[in-house]
Amino acid sequence: MPLIEGTNGQTTNPPNIVMVLADDLGWNDVSWHNSIVQMPNLQDLAERGVILEHAYAQEKCTPSRAAFLTGRYPINTGMQEEVVVATQMSGLPIEFKLLPSYLKDQGYATHMIGKWHVGYCDEAYTPTRRGFDSHYGFYNSGISYSNYSSTEGTDVGYDYRDDLALNLAAEGKYTTTDFTDQAKTLIDNHDQTNPMFLYMAYNAPHTPFEVEESYRDIYDGNLRDGNRKTYLGMISALDEQVGQLVDKLKEVGMWSNTVFVFYSDNGGTQPQSGQSGNNFPLRGKKGSLFEGGYRVPAFVHSELINNSIHPQYRLFHISDMFATFIALAGGDAAVPADIDGINAWPAISGNTPSPRTTLVYNIITKNFANNARNTEPKAAIRDLQYKLIEGNPGGVGGWIPPPENRVDNLLKPNVNYYADPVTGTWYYLFDLIADPYETNNIAASEPTLLNEMITWLTAEKRSSRRRHAIDNTKDVTAIPSLNGGSWNPGF
Repeated sequence: MPLIEGTNGQTTNPPNIVMVLADDLGWNDVSWHNSIVQMPNLQDLAERGVILEHAYAQEKCTPSRAAFLTGRYPINTGMQEEVVVATQMSGLPIEFKLLPSYLKDQGYATHMIGKWHVGYCDEAYTPTRRGFDSHYGFYNSGISYSNYSSTEGTDVGYDYRDDLALNLAAEGKYTTTDFTDQAKTLIDNHDQTNPMFLYMAYNAPHTPFEVEESYRDIYDGNLRDGNRKTYLGMISALDEQVGQLVDKLKEVGMWSNTVFVFYSDNGGTQPQSGQSGNNFPLRGKKGSLFEGGYRVPAFVHSELINNSIHPQYRLFHISDMFATFIALAGGDAAVPADIDGINAWPAISGNTPSPRTTLVYNIITKNFANNARNTEPKAAIRDLQYKLIEGNPGGVGGWIPPPENRVDNLLKPNVNYYADPVTGTWYYLFDLIADPYETNNIAASEPTLLNEMITWLTAEKRSSRRRHAIDNTKDVTAIPSLNGGSWNPGF
């Protein structure tokens, strides 16, 4: 196997790679942005690692997971619209070779634990058919943390898997704990002559809001009863389990040659009541084209990195982890030329500027939309300074402080859309260096810059790589009541 060199000067075998993906964790839901949040293990790893202060994902679960697994923007895989639902007769197109398959080519053992959520209508779409040696978790958007049921509309069914088989042995164990216990077993049994890729796709702190009372009690001094208190308790429970995962890697001697990445899949849910996820002071929420929907907490920790490195303030996207992990594995030559992800390891490990200078948040056009959804066209792009949003950004458009932070909502002038006088199209244009919280729409006052950004966006829309959104046709016979009470592939 190829060797890599860390910034500490040591040359090592390809590292173990651990990707922890939190679910619906907002910008203001981590302790390095909000001191109320109790997550000592993750705080310690972040402080002694490289915090990615301008890390971006997608606005919702499915598009982010697809981007991570393919290294491509969702508009280039057909995953740009909404999320895959339980009875949907499609998923992440099987023509795309996924990250675990590339890592297997480099000799890695590949394991996934947790939430899949990129489709399972046929076994060919499931994790162990797409490069993972094992999968322990669930297929849909979310499950109960204790009885493992998943709800789609009025349909409720069991959704817990050990590879393709239904997992009936967990017996009510809290999923965050159960996932970690399964990971520890995998680590104990791992043949260390080969590196390991472990994708830990925890469902915490996604709904439903469930956690033991002891974790809610941590926040007695800051919050009254409510979803926010439970939500933060779920984050503290997640932190405890990540600490146990790291301890196990240390115990078996794998930690010193491990690259550990922590990332959220999208911004916090942040309802108007402010009772769950939170992105303050970023604008917007999960599902929105504003920064609160896309800019997420993330960091990288490894003993292969010099601990004196400071936080990174340049652009990173979740698709970059695809290219970065393959490069770490020694498979640079295998990386497809048409991906959007960029190898970020030199920037992360060497404290050099990120090679990423632009970002396509998402593009939804009538030409590439799924007409059955009647999705409203919208798009957003940015460079190192300016950001353009075209169309309705969606979601909550303001700034919502969390309940534990008793301050007034930001009230700033000139935050509404600018409508083109000819087409009526909505535009937002922000200078993200001077105005990182998107409080001042300069579209009307900067017509030349606006036109330049529109020209760039038009070119992005016309790229030959753009793909029609995947089919969202549903199979009504796939509901649990017609299939033994569980959600199953093969419909």
